[in-house]
Amino acid sequence: MQEIEVAETLKTLSAKIDELSDALVKKKENISSGISSAFTEKKTQAVDTIKEKPFTYLGGAFVGGLALGYLMSRKSKS
Repeated sequence: MQEIEVAETLKTLSAKIDELSDALVKKKENISSGISSAFTEKKTQAVDTIKEKPFTYLGGAFVGGLALGYLMSRKSKS
């Protein structure tokens, strides 16, 4: 009698574990798709912003590169 009850309990627990693991997999898929869509949206916004004023961003990158190069050269001389 006890063996039958234990077998039924194990079967029930196994079904619950399968259900929970399926729910976790679906949740993980939803989170990863949400993150990738957020990155895609931000990338599209950045590209559109840069297309409006490309020389401004190019100039900013150039000046930033010069400043970074100057700071790195000062660090290595010390």
